[in-house]
Parts: sequence; C-alpha cells; structure tokens
Amino acid sequence: MLFVHCAVLRPNSAAYSRCVIRLKVKYKGKELPRKRFFLVKGSLAENKNLIDQLKAIPPMSRECFYRERGASEALIKWLKENDCDSVYCREIDEKSLRGTDAVPEFQAAYKQGVSEFKTPELGRRWLTVNLPAEVRDGFYLEKQRLITNLIAQAEAATSTKVLSVMTDQKGTAYLTDIDPGTYTISNLISSEVGGSSILWACEKQIKPVNLVTAMRRYLNLSNEKDPAVKCEIIERPLPVCGKTVK
Repeated sequence: MLFVHCAVLRPNSAAYSRCVIRLKVKYKGKELPRKRFFLVKGSLAENKNLIDQLKAIPPMSRECFYRERGASEALIKWLKENDCDSVYCREIDEKSLRGTDAVPEFQAAYKQGVSEFKTPELGRRWLTVNLPAEVRDGFYLEKQRLITNLIAQAEAATSTKVLSVMTDQKGTAYLTDIDPGTYTISNLISSEVGGSSILWACEKQIKPVNLVTAMRRYLNLSNEKDPAVKCEIIERPLPVCGKTVK
C-alpha cells in the first residue's frame, strides 16, 4: 500500500506549493518494514529504459549469496529472522554466541575480539570488525553497487536528483519537499519477501492540495494489481539454493 500526498504551504502569507509523499507498503496484507523506495522524476513511459533495466536484473537472494560463500545455517537463519542484508541491522546478543542459537562466525570473531580487546563485553561489541568482509556486509554492498549505478543513470536522464526513503516497522515512510509533477516510484532492486522477489515501478502525478486534504488521501500499492494505480509489478520466485555443509 502506498500513500501519496501533496500540500500547499503558506509561510509568511506567500503561497507556494510543495509535496509530501507518504508511503505505506504491504505484501499479501502484511506491512513491509525496512524496504527502501526511490522517487524518479518522470512517467513510466519517460523512464522506460530505466524500468527495462530493472526488470532485467535477476532476483537477488540473500540466502544464495551467503550459501555460495560457505556461511553456516545459523548465520543464514540469524539474517533471515529480521530480514537483514548485513550483520549491522540488529544487535549481536549473548544468545547468538552461546547455546543452540549460536552463530559459528560470531563465535570465532568474538573469541578473536576477547583476545584483542581483553574483555568479553568489548569482544562482543566489536566482533563485527573480525568478521570476513563478505560475511559482514557483502550482500548489502553488492545491492548498493547496483542501486548506485541505477540512480546515476536516472539522474543523468532526468537532470533531477533521485530521492529515497526507507519504510519503518509499520511499512510507512515519508518523502517531503517535493515539486508537483509526474514521478516514478520504485524499489529499483526487487525486494525479497518470503520465497518471492517483487519489483514495483509505479507512476504518480502529484498535484498541490491543502494539507488537510493531502493527509486524508492515499493510494494503495500492494503485490496485487489495482486498476486505480498505474504500476508495473514484477513478482518472481527466488532462486533455489543448496544447503551449506556447516
């Protein structure tokens, strides 16, 4: 679900028009937290070359990335639990170092950290520095390289800065101080949700209205087609990955 608003602001009695976009994203009725969306100037037709590139990018699987690099089942599970693309997205607590939920990669980095920093607490807090780079944030950086390239192309084609925002725990986010006009809203790199990969590219013409009206209006965006929303929605299964040996 995607909410879009545009408001007329009147500071010092001088009227001018700026827009606010409120995002509320859902997949199969479930709110999607921590998903990044991008605002590209122009319609779907005007951004056809960019959208064709987005659709040509194969679905990216976090699980496959880590399995191909020999990650443990425990690490893959730890990342999946909070939909993490890197180890920085949640705290590495005591449970991840001991017992049935322990992650071998964390245990090895912790042991090295205790030797270097001399205390167990510092060893835990700083264990990420002793993780191999690909384990630490390799998947995240691979996605970022693709996104950075796509943004550069979009900005060169439209002569307009691409804005971005990430949804919160309730699948909500805001883009502010936007010029009225026609925009393409997309996640650029398909989002991993369960066993599926979903890419959105949606067109929205934003017109100025007063703030009260703006906050009442919304536009639904989900994985299902909505005749009221001009969207290209590409949903594909994620690649199937083999089990690791750890």
